[in-house]
Amino acid sequence: MEHITKLCADSLRSFSLNKFNISIKSSHAHELVAAYFGYSSRAALLADDKRPIRKLTDAEFIVLTPTAHIKERRKNLNGLPPNLPDDLAEGVYLPLIDEKVLLGSIWPTLEELGKELADRHLRSKPAYFRDQKIQRHGVKLEFENDQVAIVVFREYVSPSLLLSFQNGKRGVVDVFNLKRVAAFIGYVKTSHYSAEADTLDAAILKMRDHYHQMIRDSQPLQEVAPLEPNFADWLAKQKKRDTPLGDLANKRGFADESENWPIFSEYKQYQDYLLNNHPPYGAMAALERAWRSYQTYVRKKRSSNPLKQVNKSELQKHVDRKVVTVKKATPIPYDRRTIEKFMQGDDGWISWDGKRAIPVSIVGVSERHYTIAIQSPRRKAGNKHSLFLDEVRSSPELACANLVTL
Repeated sequence: MEHITKLCADSLRSFSLNKFNISIKSSHAHELVAAYFGYSSRAALLADDKRPIRKLTDAEFIVLTPTAHIKERRKNLNGLPPNLPDDLAEGVYLPLIDEKVLLGSIWPTLEELGKELADRHLRSKPAYFRDQKIQRHGVKLEFENDQVAIVVFREYVSPSLLLSFQNGKRGVVDVFNLKRVAAFIGYVKTSHYSAEADTLDAAILKMRDHYHQMIRDSQPLQEVAPLEPNFADWLAKQKKRDTPLGDLANKRGFADESENWPIFSEYKQYQDYLLNNHPPYGAMAALERAWRSYQTYVRKKRSSNPLKQVNKSELQKHVDRKVVTVKKATPIPYDRRTIEKFMQGDDGWISWDGKRAIPVSIVGVSERHYTIAIQSPRRKAGNKHSLFLDEVRSSPELACANLVTL
């Protein structure tokens, strides 16, 4: 274990010096490494012989330690450089990836892992509806010793069926049981249970009958997801265009031009679909441009109508945080960006233009986005926006380097 901790500590010190020109003491680096693995101290890490970090190679999933825990540990380390940024995870974990110690997929939270596992299960079987969308969803965690159960509640709807007064709902409850096997970040999946019904409430009752210890509340935490067109729906609206995008939408040159575009959630899935259908010359490039245009459309749709303002009294604690001007910030390409992990209630920074950093509060976390509330300037305080995970940062400098790419 000491070999792993030394490897991470040396990497952290080098990362901090090369990227931020900040020197970290060896003792501080070892304590920070322990915090990133979920421990209260290096001594606690070395004393853990039940789930030691050397078993990280056995982990199926890596779930990063919450930012709040790391921040709390940093407060108790005397002598840390005052200007040391929060964006240090890359320096800790990168050598473990290079040395093939971290072989499992990496997730910011257990909730996000649960959503992905539910998505995988959904993709393994036929869709419930042609125009399927998620209307209500929630995730609940239950812990017992080194076991954790992730309960994912979802209600799928078909807008076209509902508008025609037909049965267009399907409720699904998935329970994924995980066991912690390495430190506080390495897990393996031990079992999965699923229940379906015509409504979400009925699915909850059905799951409770078969797995009652996991479903104790009559109703899960729910969110209303805005109904946004998926890529297939958006592409269908481009058929009248006399451009490569229109050719792609109409499948001109494909072996079967009558087949509708499938509904996927990832660009890679559409790439694979295209390759398996012998696309005409130029179709792959057209798909890439179309996907980017679709993402821009969705982003603008979300940010053009910010959610209603929060109570101004909730922002009083942030009155000292002002907009900061950053000179000569170098934008980082999106394919080279990393992600900082925030929890609801954390403070952060964003930048729209790469020159001015705006203080924000994290008010929501999802699989791909942070929902943030503006703190300053005063005339926009409380406005909410949904941004990609790599666009919310812990310092003004990092925010300007990772500016919002609408």
